[in-house]
Amino acid sequence: VHIAHCMADCPSGAPPNHETVVHHLYVASVNLETGLPDWVAYRVLRDSIGVASLLPRVWQPDQLLPENMGMDLRDSQGSRVTQVDPSAQSDRSYRINEYVFESKDRGRLTPMSSFAATPYWEELNNTTNMAPMPGQLRTGSWARLEQAINELAATQGELYVISGPLYEISEPLGLRSTGFSGQPSAYFKVVATQKRHAAFIFDSELGLSERYCSQQNTLQRIEELSGLKLFPGLQQTNRQDLAIELRCSGN
Repeated sequence: VHIAHCMADCPSGAPPNHETVVHHLYVASVNLETGLPDWVAYRVLRDSIGVASLLPRVWQPDQLLPENMGMDLRDSQGSRVTQVDPSAQSDRSYRINEYVFESKDRGRLTPMSSFAATPYWEELNNTTNMAPMPGQLRTGSWARLEQAINELAATQGELYVISGPLYEISEPLGLRSTGFSGQPSAYFKVVATQKRHAAFIFDSELGLSERYCSQQNTLQRIEELSGLKLFPGLQQTNRQDLAIELRCSGN
């Protein structure tokens, strides 16, 4: 089955307790115990990019997941929230198993700005597009890379992106036992065309003013840390020089 959000094939290597959900704008491999993704893949098009500043950003359960699986949206007292109340967002916290993170410390792996010109932007409020992410990173170098991706897609016409969290664990994702929960220690984003790519790893404690170009890494390193094969269907290894067009000068 070909999924248009992925270049060639979608990433492989997820453990058995995962479910792949496919939406109009993104595909995600979701841990069914936490309801959070280990990776998302999406395709940014020239005509999909728009202004997202006024779009509502209220998290919602993913309707493609079974009702008894996935993430609990809870208020600060821990009671389950079945209908999200936008007026109470400042008091809302989120639970991943027994780990709790505040509402301000979460981000979208697929950004709204890349799809604000589509009628499906509300999908990006699904919790299957959510990652626990410190605000300094989310609004800093992570956001600046997303802006650079949008600008490049506006000229290139099409870019493929894979993004997800990385954890400090002794086993890669494909061998991880069930019941894992916790805060990511880093996050990755890989931007690709059929012939070129750029890979980035962002430490969770990265400062607000840090440059995204300084977070460049290799596709091989991300696959080693995540246990994933990100582009399993590619017949040839594409060149790692797309970063130059993302406003990162060559070394």
